[in-house]
Amino acid sequence: MVPTTGPVDVPSLPGRRRGRPPVENLEERRREQIIASALALFCEQGYEATTTSDIARHAGVGQGTIYRYVSSKRDLLDLVFDYAVEEVLAALQPVLLADEPPTRPAELIDRIDEAIARIVETFDRRPELLALVLVEAVAIDEELRLRVLGLEATLARIVTRWCEDAKDAGCIRPAVDPDVFGMLATKMLLPAALREVMGQRDPQMRNRHRSAVIDLVRYGLFADVGDERQ
Repeated sequence: MVPTTGPVDVPSLPGRRRGRPPVENLEERRREQIIASALALFCEQGYEATTTSDIARHAGVGQGTIYRYVSSKRDLLDLVFDYAVEEVLAALQPVLLADEPPTRPAELIDRIDEAIARIVETFDRRPELLALVLVEAVAIDEELRLRVLGLEATLARIVTRWCEDAKDAGCIRPAVDPDVFGMLATKMLLPAALREVMGQRDPQMRNRHRSAVIDLVRYGLFADVGDERQ
């Protein structure tokens, strides 16, 4: 037996942890949960009628938790609006990241048609996003109204850039102004969007609006209409 000449160091055992185990990415998940609840209630009840306690109750968190992310309900609306814009732009990413710019009539038509289809699919899947952007946000204050106009301008710039590329390739009439066309094409979608918000979801009318935009491209831009699908 080996004699001991002093106290023996015994490694300390980990203490038993109390409470629930930590949840991975809890902060980000709570933030997303709060934004989702605010979006749902702003569209269902209206921004003015919705209180912070309503949002906290809907999200299943304490009211104080919300103020860890924002200082007011108005700040939370900014986060919700940003989320809605990100959803729209994310839907357009596959179109925006296309390897080559449109250099033939058919390519430009297909690019614009795909962009419209992706935006429509996003709002079909998340109709509350459209209601927020077109109704609630515009009604709150001038700052948000300008942000809505900024989103519209972003979409118009996307179409303008495609038209500029096609014009550089020589498949658009020289007299066409890409900036003006981008704005007009975007504005043509607004009546259809408002009908959707008002609950007038008519697939035939939706297709008529979509066809009108494509016809504007087909018959308003190209030097030779007979070759627009080449």
